[in-house]
Amino acid sequence: MAPTIKTMGEYKSHQVYFINFFGQNLDVTQTETPSIIRRWIRDVVYRHRRSRSSHPLVVGVGVQWTPSWYFSPPAYDRPADTLQLCVGTSVLIVQLSYCQRVPNILRRFLTNPDTTFVGFWNSQDVRKLEITRHQLEIGELLDVRKYVADQQGRSLRGRSFEVIVEECMGIEGVRLDRKISKSDWSVDYLSKEQLLQVSVDAYVSFKLGVDARLWEV
Repeated sequence: MAPTIKTMGEYKSHQVYFINFFGQNLDVTQTETPSIIRRWIRDVVYRHRRSRSSHPLVVGVGVQWTPSWYFSPPAYDRPADTLQLCVGTSVLIVQLSYCQRVPNILRRFLTNPDTTFVGFWNSQDVRKLEITRHQLEIGELLDVRKYVADQQGRSLRGRSFEVIVEECMGIEGVRLDRKISKSDWSVDYLSKEQLLQVSVDAYVSFKLGVDARLWEV
C-alpha cells in the first residue's frame, strides 16, 4: 500500500487535498493567497496552545525550486518556488512564485525563536528563501538526518529518506523520487505527484522532529 492523494476542493484562493499516509490522514492546503496562509498559521498555533503540549512548536519544513535547465538562458541561482510547512497532520504549501505578497504573520512564524524547524537535506533552503522576491528569513533549520538513529542506536546521518522512514517509523518503501524533486515547481498547478511528495516530506520531518525531541538540540 502506497500513500494516496485525493482532491477535496478547488477554490479561487486555494486547493485542498486529503492524503492517506499509511492510515494517517493528512490535510493539505496549496495556496498563494495571504488570507489563507494567515488562517492556516493561526489555526495550527491555536491548536498547539490548546493541546497544552509539553514541548515547543515543531514545524516540518520543505523548500522546492525549479532547476536551471528549465529556463533559457539558465538561471543558476534559482529562488524557492514553494515552501511547505507541516504541524501535526496539517500541511501548507505556499506557492511563493505566485504570491503577490506574503503576510507578516508568516514572517513572524518563520523567525519565532521558540519554534523548532526541521527538514531533510536542507542546506540550501535558507538561501533559496532569502533570494525570493519576498526575502523570507527562517530560524535555525535542523536537518533531521543528523539526529536520528536506528534501533541499535547507530546514526542514520548518511542514509536515504527511505531507510530513515523504515528504521524510525516502521514504514517500508517511502522514497523521494529524484525525477519529481527535479521537476518544474514554477507551474501554476502542481501535479498530484509533486503535492504528494512534498507533503510526505514535510510530515515525516515534523514527525521525526517530535519523536527525536529536536527542540532540545
